Amino acid sequence: MPRCHHTIAACLLLMVLFPQASQAYWIVDGVPVCTAFEEQHFPAIASDSSGGAIIAWQDYRSGGPSIYVQRLDANGEPVWTANGVAICTNTGISPQVVSDGSGGVIVTWQDNRSGEYDIYAQRIDKNGNLLWGSDGVAVCSATGGQYDPMIATDGQGGAIITWEDRRTGTSDIYAQRLSAGGDAIWTTNGVPICTASGAQGYVAMIPNGSGGAIITWQDERSGTSDVYVQMIDRDGNCMWTADGVAICTAPNLQCNIALTSDGSGGAIIVWSDYRSGTYDGNIYAQRVSSGGSVLWTSNGVGICTRSGTQLEPVITSDGSGGAI
Repeated sequence: MPRCHHTIAACLLLMVLFPQASQAYWIVDGVPVCTAFEEQHFPAIASDSSGGAIIAWQDYRSGGPSIYVQRLDANGEPVWTANGVAICTNTGISPQVVSDGSGGVIVTWQDNRSGEYDIYAQRIDKNGNLLWGSDGVAVCSATGGQYDPMIATDGQGGAIITWEDRRTGTSDIYAQRLSAGGDAIWTTNGVPICTASGAQGYVAMIPNGSGGAIITWQDERSGTSDVYVQMIDRDGNCMWTADGVAICTAPNLQCNIALTSDGSGGAIIVWSDYRSGTYDGNIYAQRVSSGGSVLWTSNGVGICTRSGTQLEPVITSDGSGGAI
C-alpha cells in the first residue's frame, strides 16, 4: 500500500545543549555513533534517563543486515563497545526503540532468521548487557510474514509492539505486550487490532498512560488509503469500535500519519492528505477522545491547505491539550 514518503533519514546528527552553570556542548556537526566498515542506516533513538541517549540502527558491517545499539552519555561520549553492541546479526532490519524506564531500552525489529520476516525484540540494560537472551525473543512468528514494527512503553518496564501482519494473505494490524522480563502477556503471536477487508499498514503508536496504547494506521478497506485509530488496554482488549474508529475517509489518499497525546487519554492525529484530487498534498489533523469519539470537524481540520505540496508532518503535544 502507498506510504508516500519522499525522504529517508540514513544518518544521525546529534547536538545537545545542557543549560547548566557552564554549558556543555557535543561537537560541531555531530557525534560519531558508529563509523564501522560498510553502511549504517535507519537510526532510532530513546533517552537513557541520565541526560544521554541510546541509539539503535541497521548495520551492514558483516555483510547482511544486523541490528546494533550504542549509548552516549550526557557529554556525547560512547559508553558501550566502540561502534556499538550487536543484538541481531545478519537477519534484522528496521529497528525501533523505547526507554525501559531504568536507563536501558527495548528494541524491536523485523527478522528473517526463519526464512520469512517475523518480529523480534531485545532489552538492553544501561551497561549494554542483553537481558532477553543472545538472540532476543520472538514477538510474532506466525506464518505469512510480519513487517514494520512500532514500539511504545507499557510504563512497567515492558513494551507494546505493533506491526503489519500478513498471516491471512492480506495486511492486517496486530499487537503484543512484553513484560519487563521479555514474556508475551497477550495471546501468542499477538492480538488483532484491525482485520478489516483491504490492506492496513504504516502504523503509528503512543502509550495511553494506563499500560495500553493508541494505535493509528493507513487503511484501504474503502479502496483508497484512509486513517483509522484504535485503543488497546493493558490486558490486550480493543476499547473502541471493532477494526478501529474512522479518523479520515475523505476522497483519495491519506498517508504519513503521526500522533501525540492530548493529555486527557486521547490523541491528536496528523497526516498528509490528497483529498483535493491534485498531486499537491496538504496537512490535516483530528482529535479523538479517550472514549474513541472524534472531536473536531469530520475528516479533520486543515492545518495547511495552501497551493503547492505539504508532506510528512510531525507532531508533539503543546502541554495544554493541543499540539504543535
